[in-house]
Amino acid sequence: MIKTNLVTHMSAVLLLGVTFAGAVAESPDPATLAQTIQATRVIDTYRGLTPTSIRSRQIAPVIGCVAVSPDGSQLVATGDDHLTRLWRLADAKPGAVIDNHSDWVRAAAFQPDGRRLATAGDDRRVRLWQLPSARLPSVLPGEIPGINVLQFSPDGRRLAIGAFEEKVRVIDADSGSSTMELPVEGGEVLAMAYSRDGQYLAAAGRSGVVHVWRAADGRPVHQLAADGRRIRAVAFSPDGDTLAAGGDGRSVWLWDVASGEVAREIAARDGRVMSLCYCGPGRLAVGRSDNALHIWNTVDGAIEATLPGHTGSVSTLAYDATSGQLISGGFDTTIRIWPAE
Repeated sequence: MIKTNLVTHMSAVLLLGVTFAGAVAESPDPATLAQTIQATRVIDTYRGLTPTSIRSRQIAPVIGCVAVSPDGSQLVATGDDHLTRLWRLADAKPGAVIDNHSDWVRAAAFQPDGRRLATAGDDRRVRLWQLPSARLPSVLPGEIPGINVLQFSPDGRRLAIGAFEEKVRVIDADSGSSTMELPVEGGEVLAMAYSRDGQYLAAAGRSGVVHVWRAADGRPVHQLAADGRRIRAVAFSPDGDTLAAGGDGRSVWLWDVASGEVAREIAARDGRVMSLCYCGPGRLAVGRSDNALHIWNTVDGAIEATLPGHTGSVSTLAYDATSGQLISGGFDTTIRIWPAE
């Protein structure tokens, strides 16, 4: 859980650039918040890498996705430089740099047993990497246009794929064969999540409707309409009782999963919601297009903490329950690690 008494403490900022350096709750103005967490340490993530190992592309990548391994030992990040990078989360020591995609890598997901990493993006192929070596990937058969998001089922047997098409593909994680295709209108799937118990799969995108299916057989459970604007992020609460979603409508919607009823709408103020991540019961991290990152209390909609530092949209979030660390990545080419005491 993120402890909101953390003032002026953040363990690491990963700089990936050439410079190496129901009810509606109005959120309070972040500028008036007394609780602020500041950055304290900068890590040069190009240190030790040769020009050959990064295809001589000395550019700072926009961060498309961050994810944490199930045991909390590794952090992965992907970006528009076609690379996938791994770090040891405990001290942000650089690990493998995977150079096998030919276009923007937008998605990455660890298999729940931690043995494999799935990556995908604009080159239309899903790759599965054996860990810890991260060598010689298995390339799943077939091409899929513009893959945005990957999610393993909690049992690790299935992999859900969201892309620029009007469906979610669910495949067998070992063979790559299709197990089901779930229709999603709008022609673009941007966000997906499995509930922790594996009972539900949720997906959303351009249409502004969040689809919820029974994960075992694809039976529709809910179609949850927000405000008709593009949904960019969805997340189940740790207990699986609540589903959060946000996007271009600049609000975060919370639904009761059992009933499909709106539990709360929280106004996000000035920026589009780009990323969501629960960081403990009743606490939701929200990253926005106006560079803001906040921890919200989902019970009353109040902002508990503001985490400043990003100078670009906060595009992706991940939380490691083992260490209590929140990881954020952004269009400013940085990754920031926010630890608990």
